[in-house]
Amino acid sequence: MSYLRKTLLRAAFAILLAAAASNAQTSRPPPAPDQRPRQCGGNIYIGGQTANPFTAKRTTKATTIFPDGTKQLTELVEFLARDSDGRIRLEKHGGFQPAGDEEKVILHTRDGGQIETTRETMGISILIFDCPDSMTIQVQPGMQIARVTKGVPAAEPKGPPRPYSIRVTNFLSGKPRPDISVEDLGYREIEGISARGVRLTNLGTESDGEWNGKPVRISETWASDDLAATILEIHSNPRKQMEDIVTLTNIKREEPDHSLFQIPPGYKINPMPDEMPFQMAEDGGHPIATNPKK
Repeated sequence: MSYLRKTLLRAAFAILLAAAASNAQTSRPPPAPDQRPRQCGGNIYIGGQTANPFTAKRTTKATTIFPDGTKQLTELVEFLARDSDGRIRLEKHGGFQPAGDEEKVILHTRDGGQIETTRETMGISILIFDCPDSMTIQVQPGMQIARVTKGVPAAEPKGPPRPYSIRVTNFLSGKPRPDISVEDLGYREIEGISARGVRLTNLGTESDGEWNGKPVRISETWASDDLAATILEIHSNPRKQMEDIVTLTNIKREEPDHSLFQIPPGYKINPMPDEMPFQMAEDGGHPIATNPKK
């Protein structure tokens, strides 16, 4: 075999190997979702699973019926996001409100600057659970500040993977108190996603008077192993005629924007009390505290 022919054969063989390696890389499946029920940052309705990104809207509707028959309805809206690294963002609306009733709000900084914002923005609070870096970040867009808390790295979960719904199904295998009943509601499709449901009913005791032996608290929870999140919760108190319905809607199984898990540029990080922006009283007197109560 001539030297030229040997060289051509070696080159062809190298090309075939490279092509095979390229095909293997492009056809490699994505990493499987980590279905272990890790609770990132103490959050109880969305797990810190990896390789399972999504965004959604979480709405809590609370109903209270007063003795005179009047009904009060309140609503809290949150926007959720989890990326492929297992980081979680919770954005709540309708919280703290500044003094006055003007839509536009002017805040003053200690160095003589101003922050122009709105009442709606002042009512937004954001929590970012950065589990991979063991950090919790609280962001307040209205005041353009952020607080970063470093935690201790979480230990790797041991044992075989368990479904996310273990947080509700474990009640089925336990031995509840005599005044608590547990029902397995099976599987149900909610928002196009399969979820497992469990209902807990607390019965009144002798100290509850006429409610002895009757349901005083009922909690129904539907958890999805596929999404690794709780899709529906119904909490009711028949005695006080109160009911909370929490639903997860607008679920999109896609990677959220990377910037959602970062502190916006220009925000003051971990400000001291005397560095907080403030509202000036209408008469130009003392500052009005703008830091919402935790």
